[in-house]
Amino acid sequence: MNQYELIALDRSEYIKSIDQLKNDKSNGFAEMSLAWWDKKHGWYSQGCFALADEQDLHLCYIFFKINNSTDYLTIHNIFTPDAHRRLGYAHILLKLVFDLAIAHKVTRFNLTCISQSLDFYLALGLIYWGVNSVGDFYCDLPMPKDGLRGVKKMVAQQTDLELIGSEFATINHKINDHNLHLTEKQDEVYQRDLLLLKSNYRREEFVEIRKRRKADETSRRS
Repeated sequence: MNQYELIALDRSEYIKSIDQLKNDKSNGFAEMSLAWWDKKHGWYSQGCFALADEQDLHLCYIFFKINNSTDYLTIHNIFTPDAHRRLGYAHILLKLVFDLAIAHKVTRFNLTCISQSLDFYLALGLIYWGVNSVGDFYCDLPMPKDGLRGVKKMVAQQTDLELIGSEFATINHKINDHNLHLTEKQDEVYQRDLLLLKSNYRREEFVEIRKRRKADETSRRS
């Protein structure tokens, strides 16, 4: 066995694993993830995966789906128990998930990011096109050929149009100018996060592309 391994957990295995987190700060999120997956997706196909070490200790967890019809990897929830945080385990976990996705011929990935997780994902080089209906930052990008390690280089070398690819409609539907309809409290957090994101937030660029597409459509009809 390698030093770390990606382990698939069914519902009962997941419950048994998080039972050990009763006194851990991550327990609430672990329970929420269980309830959310039960309601939204069920455990009939894919579910939770854990990063395990050589002693089979579960170091962090991730919920994701690979859609074989659209060749998309969608990352839903990822969390690390407090006792294992700041040791790089989430990065290792995500790298293994990206490698698995490439083996399944995935061509794109998407995820949403809450304010508290921006530092982690910024270190990976992710960019965001806007926020979704609940105010979380939305990322949708091609899958780099060399996996997670290739994200920064891909974002630096490709244009916004290349990064959007054929998924303009999907991204547009997800962000749909939701930033204009945040609550006062949400907007305070949003404005603060924009200072952190800087050029990794591409909403203005996306809106410009949307305007050009509309202008082109109008020109073709006239």
